[in-house]
Amino acid sequence: MVATAQRIERLDRLERIIQTQSLLVQADLALNPFMQLVIDKLRELTQAHGASVDFVDGDHTVVRRASGAMASHLGLRIANATSLSGACVRTSTVQRCDDSEIDERVDRATCRVLGVRSMIFAPLRHGTAAVGVLKVLSARPNAFDDGDVQMLQLMASAIVAALAKKAALDARNEAEARLRTSEERMRALLEHAHDAVISIDEHGRVSQWNRAAERLFGWSPIETIGQPVADLIVPPAFRGEVAGLVARYATAERLEDAHQRVTLQAIDRGGRQLSVEVSLTATRVAGRWELTAFGHDVSERREFEARLRSMALSDGLTGLANRRGFMEALDKAISRHARGGPPMALLFLDLDGFKQINDVHGHHVGDLALQTFARRLEGCVRKGDTVARLGGDEFTVLAEGIVSLEQARAIADKIIDAMKPPLEGHKLRLRASIGISLYKAPADASRFLREADHAMYHAKHNHDEVEGVSAFMSDVEFLD
Repeated sequence: MVATAQRIERLDRLERIIQTQSLLVQADLALNPFMQLVIDKLRELTQAHGASVDFVDGDHTVVRRASGAMASHLGLRIANATSLSGACVRTSTVQRCDDSEIDERVDRATCRVLGVRSMIFAPLRHGTAAVGVLKVLSARPNAFDDGDVQMLQLMASAIVAALAKKAALDARNEAEARLRTSEERMRALLEHAHDAVISIDEHGRVSQWNRAAERLFGWSPIETIGQPVADLIVPPAFRGEVAGLVARYATAERLEDAHQRVTLQAIDRGGRQLSVEVSLTATRVAGRWELTAFGHDVSERREFEARLRSMALSDGLTGLANRRGFMEALDKAISRHARGGPPMALLFLDLDGFKQINDVHGHHVGDLALQTFARRLEGCVRKGDTVARLGGDEFTVLAEGIVSLEQARAIADKIIDAMKPPLEGHKLRLRASIGISLYKAPADASRFLREADHAMYHAKHNHDEVEGVSAFMSDVEFLD
């Protein structure tokens, strides 16, 4: 369970990184607003207290753009000779400090002024030299991990790409070369991303398919490029829905209309069913929309959630529905009836003498009696009927499609016959009181159950014994 949670957390974190990278790639901003967007997003992703972009100015680095706790320190000059910023510039390598109070490389006095205990610095390289640093800072020691370091490097690459774009205003050829480098870096990032990355054109044909998509779905890129994505990974029942989604993106007038995060049903090459959570983004490529999906398999998480829900709605001893599960089923049946659905009957059963079984033979025999009663009860009903243990020795059967007491009585007679054999390994015979009610609108679930319970009470105290089991049927009239 812990491993699953950690895996989900890693996947969610990677998804946020890829979404941020996609946002940065699409951002059409001047250099300073772009850098501000980068450090704001970086602080959010790393949960840092502050972030900034510093540029080299002689023997110092100077804070030029800042976010969070660093916002009030714009223009701060930090000496390169006695700071980690300077070490980052000199070596063009990432520098990390987990606790400024014990790290001899840092300017401790400046750190105290800034209220900083841990930090990461990534160089902003121009050619082979560092022209500045991108940094995140925290008031807590040991606030960052290796994933934060990689994230910082990724964001540093984004800022470097933006610097290159600005330089293109003065040197078009150099800018084009930097743009190609940036595109190659992005392609490499998407190619090696843990999430599946699939792009399709406005006709639903695959234009990009990375390695993670190959691992998830079993199709290689060479097999998918140019092929309809629906034929490869969409179950037949959902292909019309996907076609509608593609058509909507293809005709979107604005980019913000073409973003969505959804969970889709998919199939792999072998036909295995998958639940895939995807973030969809539409971009303009050569004047046409291209839809890109960043996705990961959540089948295991969905199955885990389904198991948790099943546990919440099931009785641990018998495996039947518990009270909560039964009331949900009863509410749904009544809603169906209100929309013209079938009539229904409710059988309320009480295992007679259960307390005596526990007192005389012990709780282990009492548990066996409940389990046996439940198993025999399930064998007496139809596939679509709902059988539940409400608690203690009380059980219920919800049977839809029952129109008369005679039909309900037939079910009760079958239950009576099923209880005749003695309890396995014991001479005990199971006895039950059964109350039956036919549903009449507009009763709600609680009232319907209460009427069946009332019928069972009469069966228990005013019954004629039939093979050790008694039954009382009541076609209940609801009075306003």
